Amino acid sequence: MGNRYQHRVSVRAEIYFDLILDSSNPASEELRDAVVKILNKSTNDERGFTLSALPEAKVFPDWTSVDAEIELRNVLDVDAIRSLDCFEVRNIREA
Repeated sequence: MGNRYQHRVSVRAEIYFDLILDSSNPASEELRDAVVKILNKSTNDERGFTLSALPEAKVFPDWTSVDAEIELRNVLDVDAIRSLDCFEVRNIREA
């Protein structure tokens, strides 16, 4: 058998998740702040999170390059966030 090589690769992907907000049409900054808050709760000490489908993989969202405590307004480009759908919820169950 010949030599084998391990390569670390990067693949761009989108992360989809639901947010509960008080507004049906939030300002870009409000949406950004809510996204950063939920992502910060989900990440590990390296500011990424693991993918269970790929045990050796880790996701590092765009906001990891800025310290959220110092530069909240620069932590995530508002243009990187899109709201795909919005509907009213009557009963909110906290996770």
